[in-house]
Amino acid sequence: MTPRPDGHVRTLLGAFVLGHLEPDEAAAVRAHLDGCPACREEAAELGAVADLLPIVDPDRLGTPAEPPPALLDEVLVRIQDERETRHRARRRAILRRMSAVAAAVVLVLAVAVIALRSSSPGGDAVAMTTTVPGVRGEAVVHNDPDSTWVELRTSGLSVGQTYAVWLEEKGTHERSPLGTFTGVEGKLYISLYSPLLRDRAASIGVSDADGSTVMQGAIPDPAPS
Repeated sequence: MTPRPDGHVRTLLGAFVLGHLEPDEAAAVRAHLDGCPACREEAAELGAVADLLPIVDPDRLGTPAEPPPALLDEVLVRIQDERETRHRARRRAILRRMSAVAAAVVLVLAVAVIALRSSSPGGDAVAMTTTVPGVRGEAVVHNDPDSTWVELRTSGLSVGQTYAVWLEEKGTHERSPLGTFTGVEGKLYISLYSPLLRDRAASIGVSDADGSTVMQGAIPDPAPS
């Protein structure tokens, strides 16, 4: 429905007939009434009611009825239900967007790693051992001149949980971080680099957010060149 163009003036008519408008507002309303028969008629009706107000005896109006005690509780329950409904809708929308983004990231990573694997020389395969049922992992370690390149394939990890990948240095058992990733449903392929050189790396491992090792595999010594 198209709003009436005189809607603003009509909201002021009550205050106008009671004389409660500021002088400039009252002048604007009077100017409008000069050219608007509909508003003049409405102002006249309101003015007739306003003329009766001085003779009204408030003591004879009685006490307004009290609302039922359960009414407030019902209103609050409805407000809470509506808030929860909106919250659930927002949460479902966010989860759908996150799932779509995660699927896109996994696809990009998989395509990137497949391209790298097809265009690069083979590395040393490392079988990852784990005590977590259903979790599997396999790594391919490449010997680059200034870094160690690792291709990691996992499956069975908890969806949505963050995991850290690291190389353990020979002799010191210190862990050199490779990067992090988020578990997804199905298989996941990622490609990572570490400044720790291949001949100094003893093993590769994956830890969960609590720092507990989920899987680990020993890296064989590089073949002599």
